[in-house]
Amino acid sequence: MDNLLSKEFQIASYQLDPRKQARLTALASLFQEMAYQHASLLGFGYNDLKKNRTMWVLSRLRIKIHRYPVWDEVVKVETWHRGMEKLFGIRDFRIRDQAGDAIAVASSAWLIVDMASRRPVRADDQILQRSRREESVFGDPLNKIELSYENKELGSHAVLYSDLDVVGHVNNVKYIEWCIDHAQPAGSVDAEIAEFEINFMNEALPGDRVAIYKNVQPGNLSYFTARKNNDDREIFRARLRWKYIQGILYPMSARNNP
Repeated sequence: MDNLLSKEFQIASYQLDPRKQARLTALASLFQEMAYQHASLLGFGYNDLKKNRTMWVLSRLRIKIHRYPVWDEVVKVETWHRGMEKLFGIRDFRIRDQAGDAIAVASSAWLIVDMASRRPVRADDQILQRSRREESVFGDPLNKIELSYENKELGSHAVLYSDLDVVGHVNNVKYIEWCIDHAQPAGSVDAEIAEFEINFMNEALPGDRVAIYKNVQPGNLSYFTARKNNDDREIFRARLRWKYIQGILYPMSARNNP
């Protein structure tokens, strides 16, 4: 049983932003696909859990970018399962360039939930612990994002068919996209996201309209939260840290390893 999955991908034109670099959402989609493939190889993937009418749901995600891969660049994406922390299955990721340098890392926390009730179900620890790999890309847990200040409403988003994933709710990458669309200064290409962290609180479903709120804090930080308009339930909360690529603020080396 291989507790590390590694695959190469070539950055395609449809994954690019205006700087001809891979978008953050493109990288998040690669992480999602690698998680699905590796969990399936280890015997606890989507089809395995579906037999018991359960499924994996992403609860927390943290991404740190040292350098965005560019158009046509071939990168190697690695993922491994770190075992269980209470009800959470922890999975880490790393992207390496052709020189072997780590250019991005991520960590994620997943829940197994009942398909009907959407309530968490305790995992089969024997299967999950047997395939674990202890290495951690951040070295600290994925804690809940705290919001201790008032947020300004930016607008709302109606959940559309194109937002939905295989289990019928808004795909986690779409939430990231919503944040970026509201965060990126209009017409600006001199700033990019260095770190992104998100907590998924509740599902958004077809017919929902979601209000999105933002608060800007010192240190190039932008905080987001979203709530359903009909019952005010919180859908997600997120934190972004910017870097300015022309050296105006917080210059970061493209070769810094985690």
